[in-house]
Amino acid sequence: MRCPTCKKEGSFRPWEGMTDVMGIEIKGRGERCSSCGEILMRLSEHGRQERLVAEQLVARGIRSGREFKFVRKTAGLRANEVAEMFGVRKETVSRWERDEVEIPRTAAYALGELFTHPKLARQRLEAFAAGARPPGSWAGRTGAR
Repeated sequence: MRCPTCKKEGSFRPWEGMTDVMGIEIKGRGERCSSCGEILMRLSEHGRQERLVAEQLVARGIRSGREFKFVRKTAGLRANEVAEMFGVRKETVSRWERDEVEIPRTAAYALGELFTHPKLARQRLEAFAAGARPPGSWAGRTGAR
C-alpha cells in the first residue's frame, strides 16, 4: 500500500498504541508508515473507538454540546429524532450541541440511556410522552436524590 502522506510504497507496518479521541485515551490498532509516521485505521476500528469513547462519556456524564452530539451520532440518532423523543424543537437540540444553551441534565441522561439501552429507553420516553410512567422509569428524574 502507498502512504497517502509521503507517497512511499510498502512502508506500512502493524501499529498498536494509545490514541486520544474527544479527550479520552483509548488503545488503537492500525498500520503506521515507517517513513513518515502516518497512521491508518480500518473503518471498523474507527467505529470501535467511537463506541468505546461514547461509553466512557455516558458513564461519566455528558458535559458539553460536543459530547452530546458525539454520543447522539454514535448512537445512530438524528437531531430531529432526539428532538421528537425529548419533546423539544430540533433547533433546541442544535443549540445544546453548539453550547448556546445548557443541556438539561435529564436530556443528557436520557441520551446516555438511548445509547446504552436503546429499546428500553425509547419505550420509556414514549410512555412518558403519552403521560404514563412505567414502574422503574427514570423519566422525570433530575439526578438529585
